[in-house]
Amino acid sequence: MGAEQATVYGAARKGTITMRTESMRATCRCSAAIAMIWLSGGLIANADVPPELRPWLIEQKWERDVDGPVVSLGQPGAFDDMHIFAPAVAMEDDRYWLWYCGSRGEVRERVFQLGLATSREGREFAKHSAGPLFSFGDGKRSVLTPALLRSPEGSTLREDGKLRIWFSSTCFQDTSSLHTLHETTSEDGIHWSAPSPPLLNDAYAPTVIKTGRTYQMWYTDVSAEPWIIRHATSADGRKWRVTHEPALVPDQKWEQGNLFYPTVLKIGSAYLMWYGSYWIGRPDTTALGFAVSLDGMNWCKHAENPVFRPDPSHRWESHYVTSQSIMRLADGSFRIWYASRKQPPFVNKYFAINTARWPDPPRDTAFVNPAPWSFTSRDGFLDWQRITRRRIAEMLGIPRRRVHLEAEKRGQFEHDGIVVEKWVFTAEPGSRVPAVLYRPQSPPQPMPAIVLTFGHGGSKTQWQYNYTGQLYARLGLACLALDPIGEEERHIEGRLGTRAHDPRPVHEHADKAGRLIMGKLLLDTMRGIDWLCTREDIDHERIGVAGNSLGGATASWMAALEPRLKLAIVSGWAYSDVGLRSKYCTKVPNQRMREFLRWSEYAALAAPDCALMVMNGDADAIIDTDGDGTAWTDTTAAVEAAADVYAMLGSAGKIRAWYEAGGGHRPYMAQKQAMEWIHRHIGTPGWSLEQIRALPTVNSGEYCDAHGIRLETLYGIPLHQRGATLPDLRLRLISREMLSCLNETERGSAAYTLEGWLESIAKP
Repeated sequence: MGAEQATVYGAARKGTITMRTESMRATCRCSAAIAMIWLSGGLIANADVPPELRPWLIEQKWERDVDGPVVSLGQPGAFDDMHIFAPAVAMEDDRYWLWYCGSRGEVRERVFQLGLATSREGREFAKHSAGPLFSFGDGKRSVLTPALLRSPEGSTLREDGKLRIWFSSTCFQDTSSLHTLHETTSEDGIHWSAPSPPLLNDAYAPTVIKTGRTYQMWYTDVSAEPWIIRHATSADGRKWRVTHEPALVPDQKWEQGNLFYPTVLKIGSAYLMWYGSYWIGRPDTTALGFAVSLDGMNWCKHAENPVFRPDPSHRWESHYVTSQSIMRLADGSFRIWYASRKQPPFVNKYFAINTARWPDPPRDTAFVNPAPWSFTSRDGFLDWQRITRRRIAEMLGIPRRRVHLEAEKRGQFEHDGIVVEKWVFTAEPGSRVPAVLYRPQSPPQPMPAIVLTFGHGGSKTQWQYNYTGQLYARLGLACLALDPIGEEERHIEGRLGTRAHDPRPVHEHADKAGRLIMGKLLLDTMRGIDWLCTREDIDHERIGVAGNSLGGATASWMAALEPRLKLAIVSGWAYSDVGLRSKYCTKVPNQRMREFLRWSEYAALAAPDCALMVMNGDADAIIDTDGDGTAWTDTTAAVEAAADVYAMLGSAGKIRAWYEAGGGHRPYMAQKQAMEWIHRHIGTPGWSLEQIRALPTVNSGEYCDAHGIRLETLYGIPLHQRGATLPDLRLRLISREMLSCLNETERGSAAYTLEGWLESIAKP
């Protein structure tokens, strides 16, 4: 699209043209001008770019290896005799197939249809004799910017033997300028199905890849100016869920307003995006920028954008090089096909389609599963660990200052051979925590202790934590369970399973105050350890954490940050970039951590003292969201790399990744394998390893049914919570009323609620 159409949008949408400043500040953290480093290629890039992405930020030396356009305007009277753009290229039957949009008529009267050209080598194309292959057929709506379904590295994917193309459509005579997204399919690439109904509004220039079972799309959002690039996901390619935050916004000096025409590939762990903008260096000229990402949503732009510019020596592309298609070839090089525009007067929106090749991009071995750092001494590692922990704590907004706990006991009772104590203590000014401690009745010596961390919607009376607390106590440990902020006795209405911390406004409120929700969960857990360390009946040298799902994520951060821990069980969570596409409480800290750490380094922060066990079911689609095993491949690689660090520090065998074949999202911290890990690393007083292994078991679904426990729909299936195999000690769950710690005047008060905490941290 050119300057004329941008003007049409502006005229049609008066009052809607904004700079979207809040969204811009929230996206593309890496693209701001910050400290620079030298790369091996001699160019400079952001120092805060994740290490896996840095090799891509070298100079892109695109070589034009043809003398002229590879596809030109049609002969007078042809459907494409005035405008031609938006190539979509695939390799089919040992030939390059190039679908493109062509039109006749004046700029404001044009109606685009889909054409086809083919080539043996990708540089000399012959148009299909049938002329236009696909259109709306109403003489009004255009077929624009076709995008083939592709695998991550860019090869074309067929589904049920069919090609899938998504495209944008609009009527250029309609003053609303509404663009809608549609789909069509074909078995032979020539005959296409009727256009689908609109799938999404205000969507232009899509690019679609399928990662595992997830369809991911990036497109130009033309709902207001400046045009920005958005990200969306789908389970079927039809119903699209748009990510709230923009993927890319104009924030580099060369970008003159709008961004458009994203092309996205995924090579190894790196998402690559080429995108267009008007080039401020030359009037009426477009060029291509480049950005990289670990999750497809947070992008780091190349410091020397634009990476591909018009060549004024070629009259057919003196001003435009956009609406591109990019393919990775068998030899590892990249080829681009792009639409071009000759010098003014701009009679043609686009004039020709051309090609170029990038022969020497980074190779996979340069950035996939990079080797972890190396230290020459224990002291060197410990210095790095100390500095990194401090940096992470600051990133999470964990306060350094610790106030008095002001702990108050609210009673205790005996239950089936264990004691349950009820307490409240202060986490920070304006925020108090209700907690229960499960323990043996008369421990003969100071007990090892574990603090539980909770999944989304979890709290101290939820069945798996109630069960786990009693189980640990029966095995001779003390177990502390505290309500997370926003749940149960820390919910303003005292409700369970609310996930009150999840909404975006809550995250933004906390973030604006320099705090993250994860940082608050960690602070409260750390204060629980502070409280345990005030007790003489607790062995302060044998304290651990254990949690599932969000609780697994919290336990992983605790292992990375808390030097007092001797054990961590991370259940239902992965050390993988799949965690960058989760909920705000987990994805935001992960995204910011990954700007300066690899997952292997993050895992190794627990070394050498904390025995870290990562437990998952290898069929857990809640965590392995794409369903292709990436979460587990990444986790295994991170743990294996961190194991080398443990070994170097004299703690071999204290980190492990464990998987249950066919298991789903289950509370593995309550299974026998977790009990064995606890026994080995902090002890189970009075219980031998053989006794633990000999314990009878009960299916969690049968247990819940027998005790009248209603499981959530998402998790209450055999694959997930109903399928866990638990040690059977004939445990009876304790009622919510029995575990309540607060009195009537305290319930719902600011000191115990999420709302009160947010108010207490708000900056004037």
